[in-house]
Amino acid sequence: MIVDLVFGYVERNYANGISLRDVAVAVGYSASHLTTKFREATGTPVTSWIVKRRIVAAQQLLSEGNMSVSAACEAVGFTDMRYFTRQFTRYAGITPGRFRSVNGHVQS
Repeated sequence: MIVDLVFGYVERNYANGISLRDVAVAVGYSASHLTTKFREATGTPVTSWIVKRRIVAAQQLLSEGNMSVSAACEAVGFTDMRYFTRQFTRYAGITPGRFRSVNGHVQS
């Protein structure tokens, strides 16, 4: 099933800065066809799934308390700190720095 292929590829590669096009090529579909099929099956776009997976990984890293927000941003495949902060806040409901302070038990 296409969803399983996408999930597997994203799981293995989310930290490598993958894009929708990368996923589409990996699973043998055009980006537009993949977007349609994935959204039909999950109700969400592939790009949202990639971002969500990266945010979950960043939360895990920040919870450990020994990684800076910028290092976590880079470690999970984001290249733009502002975009990372916006997406993290959107998905987690809290900024990454605040999340780290609360969940990583680190004082800012």
